[in-house]
Amino acid sequence: MNVLRIMALWVSTAARATPLLTVVMMITTVCSAVLSPLSVYGVKMTVDAVAQHHSVWPGIAFGGGALLVSALAGSVAGPIGDTVDERVARYVHNDLIRLTAEVPSIAHHEHPAMADRLSLVERDAWELGGIWRLLSTLGAVSGTVTVIGMLWSVSPAMIGLLAAALVPSAIYALGLHKRNALWRTSERFRRLGSKINDALLEPRQGVEVRCFGLSPALLGVADEALQTRNRPVLATTRRFSIYTALGWVFFGAVYSAAVVWVFHRVRLGENTLGDLSLLLLIGPQVSTTASAISSNIGEIMSSVQVFGRYQWLRDYAAAHDWADSVAMPPDRLVEGIRFDHVDFTYPSLDADFEEPSHTEFTAPTEPGRQSLTDINLHLPAGRTVAFVGENGAGKSTLVKLLARLYDPTAGAVLVDGVPMTALDPAAWRERMSAGFQDFASLEFLAIDSVGVGDVTERDELRVTQAVTAGQADPVVADLPAGLQTQLGATFEGGVGLSGGQWQRLALARAFMRRRPLLMLLDEPTAALDPEAEQAIYEQYGAVARELAHTTGAVTVLVSHRFSTVRMADLIIVVADGRITEQGSHAELLRAGGRYAELFEMQARAYR
Repeated sequence: MNVLRIMALWVSTAARATPLLTVVMMITTVCSAVLSPLSVYGVKMTVDAVAQHHSVWPGIAFGGGALLVSALAGSVAGPIGDTVDERVARYVHNDLIRLTAEVPSIAHHEHPAMADRLSLVERDAWELGGIWRLLSTLGAVSGTVTVIGMLWSVSPAMIGLLAAALVPSAIYALGLHKRNALWRTSERFRRLGSKINDALLEPRQGVEVRCFGLSPALLGVADEALQTRNRPVLATTRRFSIYTALGWVFFGAVYSAAVVWVFHRVRLGENTLGDLSLLLLIGPQVSTTASAISSNIGEIMSSVQVFGRYQWLRDYAAAHDWADSVAMPPDRLVEGIRFDHVDFTYPSLDADFEEPSHTEFTAPTEPGRQSLTDINLHLPAGRTVAFVGENGAGKSTLVKLLARLYDPTAGAVLVDGVPMTALDPAAWRERMSAGFQDFASLEFLAIDSVGVGDVTERDELRVTQAVTAGQADPVVADLPAGLQTQLGATFEGGVGLSGGQWQRLALARAFMRRRPLLMLLDEPTAALDPEAEQAIYEQYGAVARELAHTTGAVTVLVSHRFSTVRMADLIIVVADGRITEQGSHAELLRAGGRYAELFEMQARAYR
């Protein structure tokens, strides 16, 4: 990825976040860096004036003025820099959330390499606000020009002092770069440690963690993961610390030799006492300037890599925004939804997931996992369809394609003959209702936890209707303030819910939309008892029949319980990513195939 393009993104991001303060900080940073060493030149002028019996006031005025303006600029630059960094970091943080959340597909959430990369972007988000480092480098370069000019005034050979000071500084910057590379390539260990720590702190995992005595074992795994990540970093830090110290010894020797040489030239009358004074005072400035250059360049390199990932995410979001999908879904389904020779392979290492080379990201090399093969299937309008099959057969993948969380690798999913890839994904999802086994526990006010099922109709009457349809009335009745109750025991005054209660609220969310074209029910009652499950599916059946008349909606069930599945008009048996059987419950029993075998197996368990 073009480094200049990344640098341009860095500066333009600051300009968008806070344009005026960015300009002010640039001016004050440069002024502070340039004028600070010039105060030393004022000392040289004063010493030479004393030696030559001239007026000392020009030197004092020059040095004092440079020092005063530098101090004022520096005192302003610091607070402004902190403010700019905070505003830029907040701007970028919001943009990262927007970019991650607004990509219509979920590929970037479900791929391990992508998860590592997004984790790095989120972890290093604070660095994206570090425009201060970029402008500090600009200031350091400006200050370097000033220092070079003053050294040149003593003797052109003195430029070698800056070169000598750059040696340890360059070693330090190289060590910083190596450490950052090690941090990035071992991100998976940090994620593992963080996930384990989260599991130990999460109330929902607390019961099992304590019952099985998992704390010592999990802490051991987390500690080993973090140590595995830290060991090479610590070894690299120790090695480069030694190299840097030796580099500073080398600079000290060169500087001492330069002082002795200039002192000799003063005795010969080839240099002035002011030159010697300047050299004695400028020594720390030379080392500071060299350190600032190398340190800033090292940090700039690190920040460029972070901004490279930020640029990559922006490019990825732009390339996968499905902006060409602009067609509106029909008001009513007539034909239904059809899978036409659909293949689907979960993404692996391809162009979408390659990390830019300068980030030194280690990507996986395993091939993608093919989940569906040559699926030809018609889901008729106004019908209830059930997907059955063993775990991993491909049922949930079919659901993801219907929700357009992915697009097929080959073939097409057609909605009344129109490819789903032509439909606006947001508009399609607005005509979809869904209940999932892996539901979200939204710790909002209860009215909002349900109401987000349709943010356009969040009034209390509509939410109350959805609560009733989702069989969640008992949950709301037990809440101290009804729908106005804060959910989540971690909030002050909040109420904790059981898994079944959370699932009832999730089911209520699924009833918020009035005119869906597609209802997806992927094991939505797994946390409920059989009686509650039966009531829910009876409700779904009633809604499905109503929608069949009003919108021609297709209702899709995914369930392992055949007492539920048998209510479907069409049952699809999925095995190894292929459709092996389809028909009504009675037809499949008569066929005596895998469905009949599974049904009989489950029926025997209840006898």
